Amino acid sequence: MTNIVLTGFMGTGKSSVGKLLARRLGYRFIDLDEMIVSQQKVSINEIFEKYGERHFRTLEEEAVRSISEHRGLVVSTGGGAVISPQNRDMFRRNGLIVNLTASPEVILERLAQDEGRPLLKRSKDIATIDGLMKERESFYSDADIRIDTSWKKLEDVALEIIAFLEGRN
Repeated sequence: MTNIVLTGFMGTGKSSVGKLLARRLGYRFIDLDEMIVSQQKVSINEIFEKYGERHFRTLEEEAVRSISEHRGLVVSTGGGAVISPQNRDMFRRNGLIVNLTASPEVILERLAQDEGRPLLKRSKDIATIDGLMKERESFYSDADIRIDTSWKKLEDVALEIIAFLEGRN
């Protein structure tokens, strides 16, 4: 039983698809950001504000390490989790890496009312989103499968992942 690791930029549907996928497969769902918040007892925004992004990335690596030996998980990663080579190695060793994508315009629309995104706190616009996505593209593209969620229903994305998984076995 392999893990399924969902990567991608914020707003691409990792958590929503992940919960649905876990239910369909009978796997356990883990949201890395929620795991960190639960362990630290403060929000992601507070971690960024008080300790900075570098500290958050260290916490993220610790969370990835702690789940990396488990099986039967659907893991929703934070948008920047794939930047770390160690995280990518741990993801690859134990699972199928699925990168979810969406257009910057769709992401902006999805995140319009979301204030919990520290990297978009100063500027939430197409140029900022597009710039961050381009910075991370080489990390996102290091996946077993990529799915554009811009105009797809959650169920269709989950079914596409299941079909890919079944085709590998």
